[in-house]
Amino acid sequence: MPSLAERLDNYLVKYIAYFNYKSYANRLNLQGNEQILEVGSGGGNLSRFLAKKIPNGRLVCLDNSEYWIDKSRKRLEGFRNIDFILRDMLNFSEENSFDIVVVHYVLHDLEEKEKFINILSKSLRGGGRIHIREPTRKNHGMPSADIEELMFSVGLENLSSREGYSFPLRGKVYEGVFSKVPK
Repeated sequence: MPSLAERLDNYLVKYIAYFNYKSYANRLNLQGNEQILEVGSGGGNLSRFLAKKIPNGRLVCLDNSEYWIDKSRKRLEGFRNIDFILRDMLNFSEENSFDIVVVHYVLHDLEEKEKFINILSKSLRGGGRIHIREPTRKNHGMPSADIEELMFSVGLENLSSREGYSFPLRGKVYEGVFSKVPK
């Protein structure tokens, strides 16, 4: 029998989060052939929609939890354009490999935020983008100004940003798109 966490996760994905994740993936304006790194991919809730958007591309789901990587693999077993990597995010090093990096509800939980963003910036190809979505609540999240300051500190340009309500019961959420300037 599935644990309470698994049942809750399945319920949230099926009934509440489905449209939220789908809508977010649609806003990424993907062409269909991108190489995407999804950091902290968890159980694959967003991954499913990203993989559908890139039939000629590749999605790499990176997570440091064996439980969530296994959950993702099972949930996404029908997709052939997804690779799964179980690794600490601060030990990831694929430089100049990705067109897009997606950071979804991860940054606020990390202690070494600047090191993390620097690693992600290095993994982007010139002109590549980081799409970030983070809660901004005081008790669980981080201020949007802090997110932008981190991105600027590693030389990324702000292409767009907004803050608003996007997920039931989670409060305000920041969404930003930052680009790596081609050299």
